[in-house]
This record gives sequence, structure tokens and C-alpha cells, in this order.
Amino acid sequence: MKKIFTSLLMLMAMAVSANAEMKTVWEGSHEIGNWNWDVRLEIAADAFSALADGDKMAITMAPNVEAAGAETWYQYDITANDYVEGRDPQRTPIASGDISEAGDVTINLTSEQVALLKSSGMVINGHYVTVTKIAVGTDEGGETPEPEPTPVEGTATELWSGTTATGDWAEALALSYDNKPAALATAKVGDVIVVTYDATGEGAHVQIANPDGWVAFDENSEADAPAQGAGQTFTYTIDDVPTLELIQMNGILVRGKNITITKVELVTDDDHYDAVAITIGEAGIATYSNSSKSLDFNGAAIKAYYATGVETGKVTLSPTSTVPAYTGIIVKGEPGVYVVRTGEAEAVETNYLRAVGDWNQNIQPSVDGGYLYTLAESGEPTFSLVAAGTEVEARKAYLETATDITPATGNIELVFSDDPSTGITSVTVGKKGDDAYYNLQGVRVAHPTRGIYIHNGKKVIIK
Repeated sequence: MKKIFTSLLMLMAMAVSANAEMKTVWEGSHEIGNWNWDVRLEIAADAFSALADGDKMAITMAPNVEAAGAETWYQYDITANDYVEGRDPQRTPIASGDISEAGDVTINLTSEQVALLKSSGMVINGHYVTVTKIAVGTDEGGETPEPEPTPVEGTATELWSGTTATGDWAEALALSYDNKPAALATAKVGDVIVVTYDATGEGAHVQIANPDGWVAFDENSEADAPAQGAGQTFTYTIDDVPTLELIQMNGILVRGKNITITKVELVTDDDHYDAVAITIGEAGIATYSNSSKSLDFNGAAIKAYYATGVETGKVTLSPTSTVPAYTGIIVKGEPGVYVVRTGEAEAVETNYLRAVGDWNQNIQPSVDGGYLYTLAESGEPTFSLVAAGTEVEARKAYLETATDITPATGNIELVFSDDPSTGITSVTVGKKGDDAYYNLQGVRVAHPTRGIYIHNGKKVIIK
């Protein structure tokens, strides 16, 4: 890994050269046939002697409709004239693409391309195009360039480098599942994926997609290429936890139209963080587990519990502030989706909840004769006995006991040890309907104040 400053925009936003305007280095009328090497256009290196970093090149060309005859497509291919026998490609690509009408093809030159043109010159070939002018320099009239964007500072890890041409969405670079780089599995909120690519044709477009469905993660994970040319960059910031978890589990696809991908990096920093998203449904409680992350509930908007005691008709749930990886828990809170950060945690001695991995699992008892229970997370929450082999949803949890705790009547009661209003099983009181109030010890209270009482056979809370 290396410390870098990665631009938020394209590499073309570089230092501006001293040239005040575009300078014509070649002008004429040169017809290029059907990829006929004999009619290529060569521009010698000395034509580019005044090139400087940040310069661009504008090539004026038009479709040669008359020569093309029945063929109605027109292409150009621009390379440095640095021929090396046996190398693939034998000349370094600069830009290529299709045209449909007369006009300028503008290439924002990288420093490497500037050096190649100054040392080796250039070759233009293609399919029925006519080149009439080549100019290099900065914007006409010496306009003041926009200031460079604020860089993304951090540590860059190379996920992949090479050459993958996408064509018209025909190919994709898969950094996913079995080919997922290790760095993506440990990505964090705030990390930035940086794609370096060459825009090689009209409508060039780059996209970072979810391998599960081959669609962009969101509107910010794709963009049109601003211009033709090599060495451009696209950046995508992982700014929410659901997207982070998808990337950590599945990886990414890099795809698009008329681009050649050359490198993919992940830039991270110390202030970025890892977290999970936990959903609580209408019942206000849910089960949860994570196969690889320890969680820290300090400061979270929901509470976590272990199942620390079981008996016929009752499960006792005790609060915890930290949870180790691959540990089943109960979470409690208002219905919604909550972000909980990762942290350090030690294993608990007693917990009857069992974790489910990152995929749905057909649960089995861990010992012969064990009993399995799943939690109803809608309606009245309770554990229910289920058969071995029952499928449980990924990242959930289930209860396992050595004996059957199903009561003869009613449901299994959930007792939260930090909440005295739960877990009332039976209290001896006077005749139901006598309209008196009794405390939890069964003593009649003439003038009840704040607290929990039994009234007409029901538990009530006076605030």
C-alpha cells in the first residue's frame, strides 16, 4: 500500500501549461481507408516538441461517406509511434472511438502521453475517416482553468490492474465473490473506490455495480466520461452502511460503455469506520448475528441481550453492551433500521441463542436431544419450538435448549432482566374484578402511586 492523494475528478484537471491557446501542428486533408496501414497518418515527434503537462490535443475529422460506400460506421484509432516487436499492443494506445459527423475529437493528455508524443510521435488509423487538422495546447483564448478539486487523502490499496475493454456494456471487470479482493471485505464507511480508465468511444460511461443484479449501487456510482482520452478517473464514496455490507459480502463489478479499465483502487483513512445495519420490525424486538464482526452497542439507539436463562414457559434476557462475532442476540427498540458500529468484545459464558451465518441456514441441534426455537418477530413476540432442519434467515439467531421449555398453555414469556415491567408470571391477588390494586407481592394498595400493579387480574403501570 502507498500514501496517495487521489483526485475527486478526472486526471485531466492538471496544472495548466504556459501556452495561451491551441496551436496547429498539422493541417491538410488525409483520407484513411478500411484500416489500411498504408494510408495511415503519421505525425513526427518534433511536431509535439512544445507540448507540456496539462495540454490537450484536438483532432478535426469527418466521416468519409463517399469512400465508405455501403458501410455506415466510421472509426479512428490513435497511438503513439513507439513500435516494439512482440509487445501487445505494439504501439501504446492514446484514444479510439466512433464518429458520426464532422467535428473535433478532444483528448486530455496525461503526462505519460505527453512524454510519448514528444519522444515517438503519433499514428492515426481507422475506418473511413478524413483528418483535416491537429492542434495542441490549452483552451482557446487562454481561459482561466477551474481550480483543482479537493483531493481524497488516505491510504490506497490496489484492487486490480490490467486491461479490460467493456465495449457497449458487453464486458465487465468482476471483483466479486471468489475474485473479491481482501481489501473489499474490510472496507469501511467513507472509503473511496477509484477507477482509472480510458474513454475510447462515443457515449463512454463508467459504472460501479452490485454483482447481485448487475445494477449501480446508487446514482453516484456511475457517470458519463466528460471527454475522450486515456488516464481518466472515476471515484465512488461508500457513504452508507447497507451499501458497505453489500460490497463487503459480494464485492463489486466495474462495467460501462466504450471504456477500457486499467486500474481499480480502494482509498481508506483512519477516521473511516465499520458498522452493520440492524432492522427491528413491528414487534419491537428481533434476533441478530454477524459471522465476522464484533459489535459495540454503547451509544446505539437499540439494546442487545443474551438469553442467559431458560425454564418452562420463560426465557430470561440479560443486556450487554458488546457482542462478539458469530454470537446470537436479541435486539430491542422502536421499529426501524439502526446503524451499530463494530468494536471489541469477549465471549459470554451463558447464552442460549445461536448465530446463523451470512446465508440462510437449516438449523440442527448442537447435541443429541436438543430443542430448537425461533422467534416470532411480528405480533406478540415469543419463541416457538421448531423441527430440526427448519430454515432460518441469514444473520438471525435461534434458541437452543437441552429440555423442552414449551408451557402446557400460553406462550413462552420473554423476561428482560433490566426491565421490571416484564416477566410477571403469577401473583396471588383477591377476586378478579374487585377493582382493587395489588403490588407484585400480592399486597392490596389503597392509594396506588407510580409503579406496577395488578388491577382486575391485569398488569398495569401507573406513571
